[in-house]
Amino acid sequence: MRQQDCNELKTERLDLRPICLTPTFKFANYLFDLISNNRDFFKYMPWIDIETPEQEYEFLLSASQNWKTQKTATYGMYLSNTDEFVGCCSVMNINIKNCSCEIGYWLNPKYSRQGFMTEAVNAVTKEYYDRGANRIVIRANPENTGSCNVAKRCGFVYEGVSKQVEYNPATKNFEDLAVFAKLKEN
Repeated sequence: MRQQDCNELKTERLDLRPICLTPTFKFANYLFDLISNNRDFFKYMPWIDIETPEQEYEFLLSASQNWKTQKTATYGMYLSNTDEFVGCCSVMNINIKNCSCEIGYWLNPKYSRQGFMTEAVNAVTKEYYDRGANRIVIRANPENTGSCNVAKRCGFVYEGVSKQVEYNPATKNFEDLAVFAKLKEN
């Protein structure tokens, strides 16, 4: 699997821009407000406990650093025609030796159920197959039917549930994650 470059991806309706450039505090404030105003929508996310714009800015700085160290590749999703922020799609747990990685994502609630995440996940999946990935995994809370359905629509196959694998600060519990995978040959 090839090392990742900081390249923009394009789909029919979206520009997926790497968060690998210098993050701004203005964007961190925007994200913090979006999350704060939609905490119930984001209840399945492990980062729901972010309490300040400064913490969000630290996340953006770490996302930028993780591009450089090949750990994670986070793409900001923007509407091609208006440049409005839609959400994020990340490639995580990148394993160069085993040619595998994981995709995670979240969406601004006002853009849900419009196919944007399916479009983004398909683009990121293709990009990482082109880079040499053999196996790509998506993990989602089994109760988060929206995320599970994105995985299925993108051709990922349900493999089962990992029990109590992720701590969720919103529920203060360890929660199960459904595992979906897709092989390059499929």
